[in-house]
Amino acid sequence: MMVSGLAWMVVAGFAYVFLLGKCYFLAPYRIGWLMLIPNVVQETVERRLGLARAKQDFGLLLLVPLGLWGLAGSAVGLVGALVLGAAWAGALLVDLRWRSDFPARQLAALRGRVPLPVPRLIVSLRGPVLERMRDHYALGDWPRGTEQGFDLLVLNPGTVRPQLPLRVSVGTSCADLSVTMDERRPLSAPEPGQVLCCAFAIKAREVGSGGAVQVRVEHGDWSWERTLRIGSVPSPGSSRVRKAAITRWRFGSRAAFVWRGDHDLHDPSTFQSAEGLRIALGLAARFRMPTTVMLSARLSLVQEEHEAFCNQFGWDRRSGEIPDLARFLREEVDTSLEQEFPTRGERRLTAEIGNHCFLHYGTHAAAAPENGWLSHARMGQGRYPWLSEYPCDSFTEQRDNILKASEVIEAAIGVRPASFTIPSDVVDKDTARAVEAAGIQVGTETDATKFQKLLVFPPEHHPAGCGRLVELTRMLPRDPVNAAQVAMLKFWVGFARRNGRALVYLAHHHLVMYEGNACYNLTAELLRSVLADTEGDVYCGTLTAVGRYWRDVLSEQTRCVRVQVDGDAVSVENSGDRALRGLPVEIELAGGGRLMRLVDVPAGATLRVV
Repeated sequence: MMVSGLAWMVVAGFAYVFLLGKCYFLAPYRIGWLMLIPNVVQETVERRLGLARAKQDFGLLLLVPLGLWGLAGSAVGLVGALVLGAAWAGALLVDLRWRSDFPARQLAALRGRVPLPVPRLIVSLRGPVLERMRDHYALGDWPRGTEQGFDLLVLNPGTVRPQLPLRVSVGTSCADLSVTMDERRPLSAPEPGQVLCCAFAIKAREVGSGGAVQVRVEHGDWSWERTLRIGSVPSPGSSRVRKAAITRWRFGSRAAFVWRGDHDLHDPSTFQSAEGLRIALGLAARFRMPTTVMLSARLSLVQEEHEAFCNQFGWDRRSGEIPDLARFLREEVDTSLEQEFPTRGERRLTAEIGNHCFLHYGTHAAAAPENGWLSHARMGQGRYPWLSEYPCDSFTEQRDNILKASEVIEAAIGVRPASFTIPSDVVDKDTARAVEAAGIQVGTETDATKFQKLLVFPPEHHPAGCGRLVELTRMLPRDPVNAAQVAMLKFWVGFARRNGRALVYLAHHHLVMYEGNACYNLTAELLRSVLADTEGDVYCGTLTAVGRYWRDVLSEQTRCVRVQVDGDAVSVENSGDRALRGLPVEIELAGGGRLMRLVDVPAGATLRVV
């Protein structure tokens, strides 16, 4: 009996891993943990034991039906085989769809007669929204006379040029509300990689029970429609403010998102080159998505170091092209530190340049003459010319390594990094303090364990021993090459929305293109999901933009924003030296109503919100 019970537990466990691990539709929801855990198990088996996910699935597809056959008979075994086979087929179809990155749908009315592709547009509404659901947005309770503006952003992230007009309509039948909009005629749909912004304003005109505003965007036979609901319009005299606070990301978003990619060295064969970056940054440009390139300076920007490295190992990694990489980043890429969706640089390609150390610890790129050409060298294993003293402790070596990288990057590209990430999981108790001592403002993975990056998702924080350094921890998996990994990342996007977190996504900017196009297309699927499936509830920015916002606005320790209630008004003070835009002030009225006001506050100023 005990043996039989144990056998049932094993078969049930295998079935759980196989079946629920393929329920990708659970990813956005709390119950998505049931999907995440089996995928974590399979990811761990693949990385630790080298057993590919496809082989794991095939083995489970055989073992579970055979186990059911032996425990409950042939009929149950056959049913189990059919159920598992159907689940696998469904997962493979999802994988195929997400990998395809298809840019358009055929106009249904002309299917089979005229090829007329309709681009897959993404619509996002930016404005003072309290709650975002799939069919309606709750704006709360607006006292009479309140007027607020909204931006309707329409993005074409594909490669198909539109042929049909775009129709945008915003209106209400409620007498208590009025809508003003600058543009109502048919508009030209955005070209690939372009964003159309339609501004409108809603005003609470008369005291009453509120009402709804309908927003609709149409292009061909595709449409996007949401209802904006105002719960009530109280009179100003009865709407004294009870409480006010800023608890969300910029523009009232529930979560934040950063695409980070690490560039370890110049290597055209693995697309770590100007040409490789053109492809990856071109993908970011399609979605107008900000991204941060973490650059290890020694073998990316110093030609003499690169030549010596290649000569040592007998590799031709085109050392002569390094000046072209520096010129590309300096002249063709907008390298502003703070960028946000939708990127608006004068140059088509945009990317923040972050610090990834001068000498890249923990991989073959660490080999240098000063450490005896030791591959995967770590701290304390070399006497380098950039060290301020020798011998030295780990703190001093890491600090000097980061300082040297910032110096070389600034000289070659013209920008001094404000963000940092560790090279190849090489981190110790001194890393975070060394990062801050080197003048870095925002770090990622400076104090995180692999277990935290796999299952915990630590909140934004100041690492131990640091005064102002911000840590934003990235979550696994990285560089996705199958649908299961993207589903895991979509779960973390949903987790970030529910918990107000900033998700750092790591996809190296080579996008593993030397193995195929899977990572490129699956990254496109994730970016589309972040922008389209979250109802505009995720603030997308570079690492520095997101980290500085948390430091200045949300951190209990370092914020420079103070919100104070003064009768029927709210004052927002910015004691910092940077202007702050899109601050979402959530206001609770004495009568129980709520609303949000988005405000811009100049540096050193106080704004009174009535």
